[in-house]
Amino acid sequence: MSAATAANKPAQATKLVIFTARCEVRAILYAACEFDLHEAVDVLQAHAIASGLVDEIGQDAAQAIISEAFARVR
Repeated sequence: MSAATAANKPAQATKLVIFTARCEVRAILYAACEFDLHEAVDVLQAHAIASGLVDEIGQDAAQAIISEAFARVR
């Protein structure tokens, strides 16, 4: 592993932790009827793309994180 790759690992982990937390919070707000499902999920998808997370972990993994958060509140 190169130094550049090693230096990127904490940044990727931080993005993942932040994204997961955002998913959990929006899922809670969805369950409390603050958002409809599309409102809640569309913002998360846009964030995953804009932050570069989709490029790093892939679209399927990002969607799985969203799905897991919302499955817990259904």
